[in-house]
Amino acid sequence: MDADCIERRENISIEEFVECFLEPNKPVVLGATLTQHWPARSDWVTSEGKPDFARLAELYPTDLVEVADCDTTYFSDHQRTTMPFPEFIEKWQKGEHRFYCKDWHFTRSPSQYRAYQPLPHLSDDWLNTYYQEEKNDDYRFCYMGGQGTWTPFHEDVFRSYSWSSNICGQKRWILVPPGQNHLFTDDQGNWVHSIVDYNEARFPRLHELKKYELIQGPGETMFVPSGWWHQVQNIGDTISINHNWTNEFGLRSMYDRLGHDLLSVRYALRDVADMDGFEDQVQLVLGINSGMDFCGFFMFVKHMAAIYLGHCIADLCPLSTADSEPKGYKSARECVDGYFLSPDSVNRALNRIDAVLEMLESNPTTALISGDLKDKVKDLRETIRQAAPQEQIGLDHADQNT
Repeated sequence: MDADCIERRENISIEEFVECFLEPNKPVVLGATLTQHWPARSDWVTSEGKPDFARLAELYPTDLVEVADCDTTYFSDHQRTTMPFPEFIEKWQKGEHRFYCKDWHFTRSPSQYRAYQPLPHLSDDWLNTYYQEEKNDDYRFCYMGGQGTWTPFHEDVFRSYSWSSNICGQKRWILVPPGQNHLFTDDQGNWVHSIVDYNEARFPRLHELKKYELIQGPGETMFVPSGWWHQVQNIGDTISINHNWTNEFGLRSMYDRLGHDLLSVRYALRDVADMDGFEDQVQLVLGINSGMDFCGFFMFVKHMAAIYLGHCIADLCPLSTADSEPKGYKSARECVDGYFLSPDSVNRALNRIDAVLEMLESNPTTALISGDLKDKVKDLRETIRQAAPQEQIGLDHADQNT
């Protein structure tokens, strides 16, 4: 499909981004002016727009990074190894272009260098809020590699959104809208590794894929919607900062993905379905394979609900002490753009949380899991419904079922 089908916006309000791209789940390229103030755009790059290798090695002298060998396939990914960051920089400088630094949690570097601030449009990041505060983990990454380094065809973790901002260099994106898995999955249930170089006998219908292709330039930010599979290749020496993230608009997709994965686990364990504790074993395998089980999903939702309930309380009666604040409340006030924390937005988020909790509560699996999960879901729903207008909750639930 023509690259012109994906819009590019140099200047766009948060409200327009939400209404035109986030809520309808459409990709967009955001203009380079939005990242021009980031320290990384100048500190990591030479005056010629190339990676400043010496400066990068100076900023991160002790970091260990994962490096993929783009010439070696390993299941659905590339073979990876861990090495000191300066060693990777040395290989890169020498032109060993098969090596690609990926999924580097550089924000946790001992250097504590502040390279960027997420765009206001992308600041309502529930995934990283929860993982940083509850798991001491995150989905904030830096990618660095030379000409031709690439990421195989994939869907993002948890069916989350993602964004990728080029600090320098270019990326060639191929994006595939949802609903076409049958075209790129073989008869064993495995998806294609590359949609530009594949076995036609194994994937005979891959040529039918509807897809978008585009070139992302320096400074530009690619917003990848939930459930859009994609493959990415670097053009020249390229550095990008990437987040996986989600919020109220992606919560339903996250739940749906977990339900899909649950069915796959049940099928894989079907021969032992009569064993004692089968449901708990299903959840254990689900958590290992998908990174989250039903209880973990509930804890994630509960954490975010507490933050938004805190905002409801603060709007009615300002919090008098820091001890009264729910965990994450202060960081949300400081890091999330005010658009997402207005009374209307807070109420909307709680309504969408309640809608997904309703599905979780009515799912037969929930009642079978040990630990009274269903009762906990019911209690949280009651708390939310006391804070948000009943008529608005009913309206939003109707909207999600259309």
